[in-house]
Amino acid sequence: MKRKEFLKEFLGALGAESIEWHKESDNLITGIVIYDSNDPEEKQEFCWHITEQEVPGNRVLELAKLLNQNSLLSIDQISVTREELREKYSEQLGSNVSEQEFSEILEKLEEIEVTMVDDGKETDVFFIHE
Repeated sequence: MKRKEFLKEFLGALGAESIEWHKESDNLITGIVIYDSNDPEEKQEFCWHITEQEVPGNRVLELAKLLNQNSLLSIDQISVTREELREKYSEQLGSNVSEQEFSEILEKLEEIEVTMVDDGKETDVFFIHE
């Protein structure tokens, strides 16, 4: 369940309107990102090679959620400064997050790559960056 919850926020921040889940195994989850439910062409298959235990923690999830709920990405790039993002993140958590702690959380988010699948082959990746 942690994988689905995380992907909902991560891929949502990248423009997903919804996700159609396909397969789950111990170290893999697959599905289709739907960008526009009215346009059958606006979708992308994906797979994420990760176990439930390897899913980033709640702090990284909260950052993905913040980016998603506040539409803070331009395509895959964060559209506010690092300091603005840290302030918004601290507000969301209800406590001040140090610059060092925030940098570590942001770095973990930026390390995540969810693989795109085209014609059954892993091709490009979904990712978020500054």
